[in-house]
Amino acid sequence: MTKLIHPVAGTIALLTILTFWLSTALSELFASEATVMAVKTAIPWGFLLLVPALAAAGGSGLALSGGRRAGVVGAKLRRMPVIAANGILVLVPSALFLAAKAQAAEFDTTFYAVQALELIAGATNIALLGLNMRDGFKLSGRLNRQSGTHGMQLVGRDMIADGTMALRFAKPAGFHHQAGQSVSLELFNCSETDAKGRSRTLTLASAPHETELMVATRMRDTAFKRALSGIPIGGMVRMTGPNGDLTLHDDPTRPAVFLAGGIGITPFLAMARHAAEAKLPHVITLFYSNRRPEDAPFLEDLRRLEKTNPNFRLVPTMTAATCAAQRWDGETGVIDAPMLRRHLPDVLAPIYYLAGPPAMVGAMQKVLNGLGARKQTIRYEDFSGY
Repeated sequence: MTKLIHPVAGTIALLTILTFWLSTALSELFASEATVMAVKTAIPWGFLLLVPALAAAGGSGLALSGGRRAGVVGAKLRRMPVIAANGILVLVPSALFLAAKAQAAEFDTTFYAVQALELIAGATNIALLGLNMRDGFKLSGRLNRQSGTHGMQLVGRDMIADGTMALRFAKPAGFHHQAGQSVSLELFNCSETDAKGRSRTLTLASAPHETELMVATRMRDTAFKRALSGIPIGGMVRMTGPNGDLTLHDDPTRPAVFLAGGIGITPFLAMARHAAEAKLPHVITLFYSNRRPEDAPFLEDLRRLEKTNPNFRLVPTMTAATCAAQRWDGETGVIDAPMLRRHLPDVLAPIYYLAGPPAMVGAMQKVLNGLGARKQTIRYEDFSGY
């Protein structure tokens, strides 16, 4: 519901302010004083629609951010206080003052000075709301220079764990992404589909510097997964993206802690590979939970990264180690507060990133809340329906 409320409320707010602004400008330029009076008197009544719309857009946007403050999400959140302050401190008082002056037929220098201020403030909020709408389209994948324009050729597939497959595609010319972002894959000529259609959103497990784009998925018995596994080498898919904002924060003085479950490892593998390649100074600790070592995608890749990047540390844990075909001497059990305290010098210092099944992400949020981590230091993505 929040994902529906946010764009609807933002659109209502933008259109309402735009209507106020255009009616004011057009009446002042081309209409009579009687029309100006009618417009200025009507605008305050529009606040009954505008104020709830702005509140709903801001509140739903904060909820959707999941505590993230970087990238496109951070830019949207930073604009909202400016929009609110501009409205409360400038637009509302100006509209009420101008309505009173218009009703008294006092079209004097003060009226036009305040009118100019109102038009400037209104134009500012229209621009800021427009930028937020643009960024919302970017996050949803509806607005992207590369969206819906790339066919990708499958160049290889690998079983990377029990029941988990990685697919490698030739990277389209000119394609760029940030480590942690996702793409939407649409299949051609599907012999069968389900209620979700023939496309899915999958996180790129490959880092930006790599020459191939790689995605990984659990091969469940669904129409899409059957069609995906049946693509021949050299076959084509349509790729839309990149999308998403689960990317590494900019401040290298803040440690990063990744909490991953199962196939939720994909954004963190991309981030870890990028950090090693770019020699980023960020201190990164990855807690990686699986049932058994055989179920853990990219476990050996991560162990190699730990050996080559002194700033990267891997803490894998198995929840069903006694059922494993191979010996396991590492951590066991779910990721919990005692485990985090054992491996982190200060549990309140890092920026936390969560990815995995919704139940796992929810459990990790509760653990971090119990440790006292602030909401703005927790960023997450759940892999629902993967």
